[in-house]
Amino acid sequence: MDRIFSMRVFSRVAETGNFSVVAKHMECSAGNISRAVVSLEEHLRMRLLQRTTRHVSLTECGERYYHRCKKILADLDDAEAEASDAHTLPRGRLRVHAVPDIGLKQLTSTIVEYRQAFPAVSVDLKLLPRMANLVEDEFDVSIVSASALPDSRNVSKLIGRCERTLVAAPEYLARHPIATVSDLPNHTLMHTSSSFDPPSGWLAEIARHATAGAELAGQFVVDNMQALRVALLAGAGVGVVPTYSVVDDIKEGKLVQLFPEYPLQTINVFVMYPSRRFVDAKIKTFVEFLTVSLKEKLDLRIENLAAVDSSVNSSGHAQAVLQS
Repeated sequence: MDRIFSMRVFSRVAETGNFSVVAKHMECSAGNISRAVVSLEEHLRMRLLQRTTRHVSLTECGERYYHRCKKILADLDDAEAEASDAHTLPRGRLRVHAVPDIGLKQLTSTIVEYRQAFPAVSVDLKLLPRMANLVEDEFDVSIVSASALPDSRNVSKLIGRCERTLVAAPEYLARHPIATVSDLPNHTLMHTSSSFDPPSGWLAEIARHATAGAELAGQFVVDNMQALRVALLAGAGVGVVPTYSVVDDIKEGKLVQLFPEYPLQTINVFVMYPSRRFVDAKIKTFVEFLTVSLKEKLDLRIENLAAVDSSVNSSGHAQAVLQS
């Protein structure tokens, strides 16, 4: 027995008092309508309707059962409507995971813009320095930076590619001049740790240009891009960072770009979500928003740094320490 169908049939018979009218409305035979009510009565072991050739009325038990059915069916209809709307109407709670290496300023401002466009969606953002398990960790979307993603059942979409640049503070360079790439192994080299983008990659690129036999002076490893930027601004050493995270610092002369003639490997930014089937509207719109808005903020190129204030170039900091 389809109990929900039987409950709907019983409720409509109770409201109309006529099996034939209900049969016509539900586009089935009067016999099917009658059998649905009988099956429900047998299941409940109680008579719900008093029937005569001219009249149908509720029993006392049927009256109580009808009011419960009416509420249950209304709740069920609301639940189905809400679930159906989820594919077309962005609303509800969106649980987002992101690695700290993603530009916090860029990501946060994008989320604020998204909520302005879709105010019915509330966003719960968690920053974790690891790859998220979307199902087990109960995330709807994950945003990560990596050269490539490990195999998984998740749907992944490339948002953009972030160029990286080698920088140091003018004060550090004044104390520790760097004339050529081969000088770099004698300096403290800084980078972020990441389980899915080995930090040694860019060190190998630098070492490839270094003097044979030179040893790295030391490393400073942090697990947060903002902490790395603070350390670089404080003159702790030389580091590789995404261009978007330091473009303002370079323009303002707080950091100096080193050896742009040696471009470093770009980092990909991906967004992941669990499935392609029946994608919730809030997930779909958020992914589309990231692909446009966040991509634009992260996709800063080295050539854009040509707009650096000429006062920085004429200050003598870079000229004194970077000799061709």
